[in-house]
Amino acid sequence: MVRFLRAGFAVTLLAGLLPIVAAHAAYLLNVLAGEAFPAEFICMPYLDGCISISRAARSGPGLKLFQALMLPSALLLFLSWGCVRQWLADLQACGTGQARTIAALGMVGAVFLVAYVTALGNEDEWYRWQRRYGVILYFGGTALAQLLLVWVLWPARGRLAGGRIIRPIAALTALVSVQWALGVFSSIKRLIFDDPQLIDRIENVIEWWYALPMSLAFLVIAWMFLRSGKTS
Repeated sequence: MVRFLRAGFAVTLLAGLLPIVAAHAAYLLNVLAGEAFPAEFICMPYLDGCISISRAARSGPGLKLFQALMLPSALLLFLSWGCVRQWLADLQACGTGQARTIAALGMVGAVFLVAYVTALGNEDEWYRWQRRYGVILYFGGTALAQLLLVWVLWPARGRLAGGRIIRPIAALTALVSVQWALGVFSSIKRLIFDDPQLIDRIENVIEWWYALPMSLAFLVIAWMFLRSGKTS
């Protein structure tokens, strides 16, 4: 059990870190190469919404770096959800069917991440379709899996692992809540704003802020694995 938790900790930690490093490193590399910006000024995408994650990484030298980091990240994400399923079963946190559903949704997201990443840099119709639906199903599958994970963990937080994972569960709940709040705002933004350029910038800001807590959630899952293996 302890060996499994250590392995799960390493896998989920890397699964959370690699996407963060990949997006920001690819963006900075393209900044240095002069290929990242739609205008001639340096901007902060988390605040200015000047560029989306996809646009920041789908060309220039940043593309190869992004793909080199995100393809193994997809494998790690897939393995992470397998670890989550086994961990839920070991803790008896939920039913077998619930654990399998959570893992399956997350694994579907990981598979479509591969489709999205491999389509970057290609501009014909098939690759545009693959990129569009790859990212939608990656974000959607991962977000749903994380939401269901919170749903089964939150009511049982006091009894699981002797109460040692209450704080990680609270942190995971906060991160997932941020994601879904951003998702709701994204769905209604066109009802609030009518300037197409402003809407594009808002979409870009949301994308960066949505992706960050999604990746940070895996660091929290790694924290839960670590805490579960402690005896006090």
